This record gives sequence, C-alpha cells and structure tokens, in this order.
Amino acid sequence: MDPANLFHRLFDVIPGVFFFAKNRKGEVMFASQGILDLYHISDEAAIIGMTDFDLNPPDMARSYVQDDERIYASGKPLLNRVELWFDRFGMPDWSVVNKMLIRSRTGKILGIMGFSQTYEDRAKLLQPFQGISKAVSHIRQHYQDNISIRELARLSGLSPRQLERKFRSTFGVSPQQFLIKTRLLASCRTLRETVKSLAEIAFDCGFGDQSSFTRHFRRYIGMTPGQFRRKEVVKKIFS
Repeated sequence: MDPANLFHRLFDVIPGVFFFAKNRKGEVMFASQGILDLYHISDEAAIIGMTDFDLNPPDMARSYVQDDERIYASGKPLLNRVELWFDRFGMPDWSVVNKMLIRSRTGKILGIMGFSQTYEDRAKLLQPFQGISKAVSHIRQHYQDNISIRELARLSGLSPRQLERKFRSTFGVSPQQFLIKTRLLASCRTLRETVKSLAEIAFDCGFGDQSSFTRHFRRYIGMTPGQFRRKEVVKKIFS
C-alpha cells in the first residue's frame, strides 16, 4: 500500500504535530511531513528503516529507546512525556510526546506509534504540569542563577521529594536535569546568534565554567559547543 494513502497523512495538515511509527526493531515505518522537515529529509522513502540512533544524538536516541522499552514491557502507553527534541532549524527544544503500541488484529505487538507537539502548544493543557508550573517558569526565567531544589519546592508548595516525583512523572527527568537542559537550550541559541566565547556563554547560561558546559553539552546534544557552532555557521552559509 502506498504510504501516501495512509491515515498518517492527516497529520501533515496539523501545525506543530509530528507523527511517527516504528517496528519492533525501532526502524521507522511511517513519518508525517513534519518529521521529514524536522530531519531535513525530502522524501518519506528515505527515512523508512532508519532508527533513533540514525537520526538523533546518542544521548537523545538512548532516551527515546528506553521509553520504547518501557512501553513494550508494561504494555501501557506513554502519555504527555516532555522530551528534548531538535526543531526544524536544528535547535533543541522541549516537545510533548505521546506513544503507544501498534497491535495486529490478533493482538500481536507490531511496533510503536506516536506523535509529538511543541512544548508551548501543549504545556498549558498538561494536568500534571500545573502543580509545578511556577517551578518551571522560575527555571526558564532564571536558569543562569544558582537555583536550589528547596527554592523550587517552596515556589510549588511541595516538599523536595514531591517536586522530584512531579518532575519525573511529567518530564522524565529530575528538577536538576531539567535545569541543565534549559541552560543547554539557552546556550544553543547563544552559540547560534552571537560570537561570544565559550567561556562567556558558560558563565551567562549558569554552568560556572567552560569545562562543565562542554561536558554537559556533549552528553545531551551529542557534540561539543564548538562543533555545534561550526555546524550552525555552515547552515547559514548554505541556507
């Protein structure tokens, strides 16, 4: 059957929504136009058979695969998980992801399908998010400062342990990891839009020193800050 005639083409006309389906091996079976644009792939046939590791930095790919493994093990869908994705400009940003099993008529598990939406489009609709919205807003506005977990818990009216549970259930990461990833988002934009030195960016984004900045950047983004900046320069030249 021609993939162009399948239902996932409906997602092509919904702004900010990206549909995907993978088989048990983690290989892409279907992808909406938004996914193709995200990875700068011109034709759906070219992405068929690719895995998360073919398309994403290693740390991100491992996170997506671990989510899939939990779904296979539990049989339960993963709903409203906030994850770090790249946008179509190559900039990492928060997205809300939903995944569930694909089953045959006899109940056999065939793979996983899901869709993601941009964080800004979905955050206000997430019920678990409401309890920690003040903490999230504080991190997004003051990520460059020395923010403590106790301070975030106080803002949310929760104990540090309750805050930790809320963050993990909503974002899949601890408050500290969310803070680090938010700093990384800011650093990516600064790398792309300014000529500041890596040491300046590390300080401005709350990492304290360049070594810590580089270590976290490599872990979560899959390359060094310098490599990311050079990649963005090349994009600008040929765009």
